[in-house]
Amino acid sequence: MYNVRRSGQFLEKEIFKYTAADEIKHSIVLDAVAFPMPADREARNIVPAGTILKLSVTDPKKHVVYDGSGRVEGILGPRSIEIGLSATAGVAPATLVRHNAIFATAALVGFTAYASAVVSTLNTCKFE
Repeated sequence: MYNVRRSGQFLEKEIFKYTAADEIKHSIVLDAVAFPMPADREARNIVPAGTILKLSVTDPKKHVVYDGSGRVEGILGPRSIEIGLSATAGVAPATLVRHNAIFATAALVGFTAYASAVVSTLNTCKFE
């Protein structure tokens, strides 16, 4: 097909209520296998900023979405991550925030379900 254009848009959300300028950010690796590709092959596979993360059980050097089991390691941010086409193996570099941050709870993915675990584990952070 000629003269056809496709574009997509993903709007970032601000995960910080205030910028404290002393948030401690860590470079991490997301386990791409833990983030299944969308059924629509044209869709983008995006892990949104504000996703609560834990270490993978199968590979403790990689991070996956917190599901209520294990220990909360931190919050993905300040930017969302797009995971490429890797259904059987792969990693994606990311940033984890876990100290001295003031988070906007409305922007955190799954915060209401896991609030007690997040607040107790990330005890140097504030949640407003």
